[in-house]
Amino acid sequence: MWVPKLEYEITGYKPKPALRAFIDKNMPLHKAPVIESFHLKCSFKSFQPEDINHWLGIAVSLYVRELSIEYRSFSYDPDVLLPSSLYTCESLVTLKLKGMIVVDVPRMVSLPSLKTLHLRDVRYVNEDSLRLLLSYCPVLEDLVIEVDGTENVKAIVVIVPSLQRLSLQIGSGCSSDGYVIVTPSLKYFKVEDDRDQFSYLIEDMPKLEEADINVYDDLQRLFEAITSVKCLSLHRFFNSEEETA
Repeated sequence: MWVPKLEYEITGYKPKPALRAFIDKNMPLHKAPVIESFHLKCSFKSFQPEDINHWLGIAVSLYVRELSIEYRSFSYDPDVLLPSSLYTCESLVTLKLKGMIVVDVPRMVSLPSLKTLHLRDVRYVNEDSLRLLLSYCPVLEDLVIEVDGTENVKAIVVIVPSLQRLSLQIGSGCSSDGYVIVTPSLKYFKVEDDRDQFSYLIEDMPKLEEADINVYDDLQRLFEAITSVKCLSLHRFFNSEEETA
């Protein structure tokens, strides 16, 4: 099989044994020198977590450049564990994860080519996992983080000198105490935090061009960090009512 782009999207919650057998048989036989992209969207009933772990390992061994995994399941279902080889995939440029997927950063990490990282409602094995992962992404430019209560993160720490785009979406169910952002190269910043109590530390963003702010809290400290912004979209909540500027 020479197809450089692999995409599987499965709807519903029924087992798919025929498709699983097809992927199991054909992925190890893939003859293209590089997998440009591997996209998988499925549920727990469609495939087991160990199936996805196995396929990801194969994709990494074939120098995959773009990985996108969305895994839907219920809270009592097992999560997908990422293979340790993914954390040392030097060819990986784009990584997008969504759903019941566990981020467990091993001792050996090297992601020298990763420029785009999207983490939507994933789970972290401990409160330091996110910070550690980001610290091993020296050329990261685009980061999306969405959290809403099941992620095991006490503080969202984003210290990435190379980052140019950052989007944070923090739901009301999130137990995080707040966030720390140190991104001197940032050009675009979006934050949506509908909690009425949180704290944050944001260092100056001298290159910021566009910001989209949607928060409850006092904005004074935030404004001090985005003084260079050229285009600002502001949404502020007061007792469940939104004020837009």
